[in-house]
Amino acid sequence: MEEWRRWLASLIPGSSSIPRSALAVLLVYSFSSQFLPIEPYFVPYITSVKKFTNHQVTVDIFPISVYSQLIFTLLMAPVCLYLSHKVLIILGAFGLLITYLIVWIGQSLLAMQIMQITYGFGASTRLVFSSYIFLLVSEEEYQTMTSLTTTISLLSFMLSSELGQLLALQEAPYDIFFVISLIALGICCSMTFILPKDHSLSSLSSLTNSWDQSKQGWTSVLKETWHGRSLQIFSLWWAVAFAGISLVQNYGTNLFEAVDPKSKLNGHILAASELAASLGSYCAIYIEKFASKSCLSIYMVGSALMGILCVCMGFSSKIWVAYCLYVIICGIYQTLACLVSVRCGHLISNGQYILLFSINSFAGLLVETLLQAAIEISGLSIFSQFISFSGFFFLATAICVGLCFVDSSRTSYLVLETEPEHLISDST
Repeated sequence: MEEWRRWLASLIPGSSSIPRSALAVLLVYSFSSQFLPIEPYFVPYITSVKKFTNHQVTVDIFPISVYSQLIFTLLMAPVCLYLSHKVLIILGAFGLLITYLIVWIGQSLLAMQIMQITYGFGASTRLVFSSYIFLLVSEEEYQTMTSLTTTISLLSFMLSSELGQLLALQEAPYDIFFVISLIALGICCSMTFILPKDHSLSSLSSLTNSWDQSKQGWTSVLKETWHGRSLQIFSLWWAVAFAGISLVQNYGTNLFEAVDPKSKLNGHILAASELAASLGSYCAIYIEKFASKSCLSIYMVGSALMGILCVCMGFSSKIWVAYCLYVIICGIYQTLACLVSVRCGHLISNGQYILLFSINSFAGLLVETLLQAAIEISGLSIFSQFISFSGFFFLATAICVGLCFVDSSRTSYLVLETEPEHLISDST
């Protein structure tokens, strides 16, 4: 038993900033917020039980969550600074709980549209939790805490997906899916009240002082937040790569269907992709030092590899090849995503983490939405779509390569990670 405890302690490192009880609350919150076996069966439930058509789901219901999430993501920073991170996390958890209650109980089209608004709000508050972690722990523990909570969330989603698959194979009624999901969200809501208190008041005070001292208000705060060329580079990579992976995940099952309509393993492959992503986020703890020393190189190689894999998926005629490439892309992206979010947290100078997370994610969502609309208008085949998705990853690579090439003659680039204010000349 003692050996088991030691092994578990080695997998879940302790924190000098918060007690283990607080860490346990954070991990239970992360797990319960994603344990939703009904999630993969949203569309079948709405069409078969609620009797909405696929056209209504695609045109009248689902787009609302995309637009609402865009708006809420942009509003997260100012609202969070005035309400505190913890309050917004509480509201977001109840927003998700209300979402699934509406889906279960609601009957009208209006109810489903309201449900998409509450879902967009709840999904947006996940950004708040990511930045909230940075307020709780010391800078040396950013990577560990970010990777741990992300890993637990992804494992939870994987396990709930597999549970949903098992229930579906047993032809269990959808009510069971909802009961399990609502119990998990009820636990999640309970955990939010005992989350450690954050230090949002200091952020509010800082923001108020900035507003009083400068007539430019939010403009000055934005400039201060993204001060330093290295932070700008990492933020740009974040937004572009986020848009690329979101499109790959949105259209992954469409590609599988086109390659082999008879395959019935899509649910297991999506679960495997979450497992790969969770392993990647956990491994980020141990490769953070290497990533810091490599500067932008690890992001160049990673995004280039994802672009190549995307092209291979576009030309794939074997379902197992498509499956494997999809899982690998998800694992690579999540590893780099955990690293880049923490790297940006290290480089920010004014502590406005929620502002950084909100704007970067909003930029990625906006680009994704615009390209998704363009794809629908263009009428490209699903194979051509995946080849076009690779352009995002190649663009992320080109951004890093181009800026490194421009500044290769400057010795200041050698200290990109340690002295961001001297990294890259304004002349670029």
